[in-house]
Amino acid sequence: MRKLGINVRKRAWAARTALLMSGISLLAASPAMAQEGQSTEDAEGAHQAEDTTHTSGGEIVVTALKRNTRLQDTPLAISAVTGDSLERAGTTSFTELTQNTPSLRIVDNGPGNRRVILRGVVGAGEPTVGVYYDESPVAGSVGTTSDAASSTPDFRVFDVERAEVLRGPQGTLYGSGSMGGTVRIIYEKPKTDLLEGAASVNLSAVKGGSPGASVDAMINLPIVSDKLALRVVGSYQQFAGYIDNSYYGTKDINDGYSYSGRALLRFTPTDDLTIDLGAYYTKVSTDASRWFFETGERHTTNARSESGNYDENRIYSGTLRYDFGSVALTAVSTYFDRDRIVVGDVSDNFNGRNNAAGCARYLLGNTAGVCTPGQLSSYLDLTNSILFSSLYQPQSVKNWSNEVRLSSTGSGPFNWTFGGFLEDRKSKVRSTLLSASPLSGELNPFVPANIYYDRTINDHLKQKALFAELSYKFFDKLTATVGSRWYEYDKTVGGIVQQGQIHYASVPSAYTEAQTTENGFVHKFNLSYEFSRDLMIYAQAAEGFRPGGVNQAIGLPVALTGYSADSLWNYEVGVKSQPIQGVYLNLTGYQIDWSNMQVSARTAGTGSVFGLISNVGAARIRGVEAELNATPIQGLSLIANVGYTDAKLSEDQVSSIVVAAGRKGDRLPFVPKWNVSASAEYIWGLSDTLEGSVRIDGSYVGSSYSTLAATDVFRRKVDDYGVINARIGVQAPDGNWSAQLYVNNLFDALAITTKSTSANTGGLTVTHGTPPRTIGLNLIKRFR
Repeated sequence: MRKLGINVRKRAWAARTALLMSGISLLAASPAMAQEGQSTEDAEGAHQAEDTTHTSGGEIVVTALKRNTRLQDTPLAISAVTGDSLERAGTTSFTELTQNTPSLRIVDNGPGNRRVILRGVVGAGEPTVGVYYDESPVAGSVGTTSDAASSTPDFRVFDVERAEVLRGPQGTLYGSGSMGGTVRIIYEKPKTDLLEGAASVNLSAVKGGSPGASVDAMINLPIVSDKLALRVVGSYQQFAGYIDNSYYGTKDINDGYSYSGRALLRFTPTDDLTIDLGAYYTKVSTDASRWFFETGERHTTNARSESGNYDENRIYSGTLRYDFGSVALTAVSTYFDRDRIVVGDVSDNFNGRNNAAGCARYLLGNTAGVCTPGQLSSYLDLTNSILFSSLYQPQSVKNWSNEVRLSSTGSGPFNWTFGGFLEDRKSKVRSTLLSASPLSGELNPFVPANIYYDRTINDHLKQKALFAELSYKFFDKLTATVGSRWYEYDKTVGGIVQQGQIHYASVPSAYTEAQTTENGFVHKFNLSYEFSRDLMIYAQAAEGFRPGGVNQAIGLPVALTGYSADSLWNYEVGVKSQPIQGVYLNLTGYQIDWSNMQVSARTAGTGSVFGLISNVGAARIRGVEAELNATPIQGLSLIANVGYTDAKLSEDQVSSIVVAAGRKGDRLPFVPKWNVSASAEYIWGLSDTLEGSVRIDGSYVGSSYSTLAATDVFRRKVDDYGVINARIGVQAPDGNWSAQLYVNNLFDALAITTKSTSANTGGLTVTHGTPPRTIGLNLIKRFR
């Protein structure tokens, strides 16, 4: 089966790779014109508060509270890792942060199709975890099911300053979509006093698959000394394919590509004023990495039509920071622009329908009826045409967000942040059913005769908010923090069915539109007590929320059109400690009470039945998290993370209006009870100019289920799994170059990360997982 758009693009791969390699050669040939030295960025300057990483005794300074705080002094559950650590672990995607964070789960259905879960907070609808690149939030596409949470975009992680994962609701400072937590990727910023560059080349081979490769390059250009600088990063990746199609006898069908880049411009006309402008871009083009479990062969599908993801994401941002002395002003404006095409094989949905019984059921709507010869002939022509078919869904998101805030910068006992936020997000999704060639599975989306269903939905979300967070330290030990956020949102959804489909019980309809609006408050309360610099305890009660919306189902009764915001309260107690020199141990226990849940449901009663999102049921999540970071001897680093999550419904998902599958005691989907990760890295001197390094990373993820109810015919168990990665290499003591050999999935474990099924797959189990054993070489060179 030819991959949609892939073969044509493959012919340009060699040219692109040669161009990138030429760029690396130019970097390598550049003389080290810049003098050795450190950046002049002021560690304490408030105008640098959003992007400055410092260490003190190996500890990271973070900006999770939108001001500088030492990681161990920040009274919330936060995991942070520096860019150097990410690089040494071979991390290239935010999805790999699960190796560094307890209670973080990413339901990975391939690039651009990822759902981020923290502390078991998962549900249909808007995201439950906010994802930020620098100051810019990114948005998923609402798709055909109003489920924007399932399509989190993924920008490449290279030239990163640090990553922060804030566990638990961040509703007061980060707003909607952060009810489970927030993930922040903070890139390195331009340096106005240093010409530098970096290049990374990665070559890999996957067991039973095709070769993979990636090239990343960075250059930092001071334009006006101490005033203006530009930092440019470019990346290209050729995916190593390992999914085979047994129906057509094709191999490695998911060997697509991605390329990305960003340009960051920093202007510091005075010591007090910093202006950052940024442009970010990423593009992914690949067949889906899904396979059918029922084939009995690992990483094998017998799909009869194409599946894939073709995704372009653009971010344009501007950030202004001004230090007034005791007060800092930060203003951020971000425009996020996304275009994607989601293609999914649905051929198996129509299996067994091309007969007289199918005609009676789907054409007449009466299983006891009998089609006339003419009706049967027409029905069979239609149904036979879509026995090889895919849903082809072009989608777009245009999101403009703005935030202005004032924060205190003094070292006194009183600290505060006040701000305002505006967002305007417009989404559009067109869903079409296309027939495919029975000989190759190829689609032709540009021939109207191949379209057998056509629906378009417009989704418009507008939000505004005011927020404040105040803290005061009593007796130099006890700190009390209170926060609140007022929000208001307006959601408008309109749709039209241009072409109906009898198998979907859909008929053409005129454009209709519905609207919902809501406002409210969320709050936060925190008490922390510092016994010493090495021991702090805290207790917190924090509220999170996400907007409601309007269902896309055309023809839905007015009373069921809208659904409201859902919210939760998170109660936690934590300890942050340094029991002995070089050892950091943090423990957290929490309980989450989630009410008025947004869930996928169906209408109750005996009339017309609709699938929709509604508010019904409640959940209680209890968990424990532990983080250990130790350097027992020089050169040896040990890290361990343990998360236990018990996430269950506390009420039946049943009301007089809708019925959903869940019942009290059911486990929330895709939430394993245990996730454990650990790493050990040792670096030692081989000579005055050479160091050796060895690193082992391991992770274990417990079992989970794809849906709530044990009686659900579409429920699938996702078995537990463990994965070991290993790296060995040599490097320069000053970090200017390194060469690493690595093996990911060392023992070639069948690590299935997700399973799902539906009527669209004819009950077959769509499976995604970690790639087979992968052997690779990574070369990194820095120029200064």
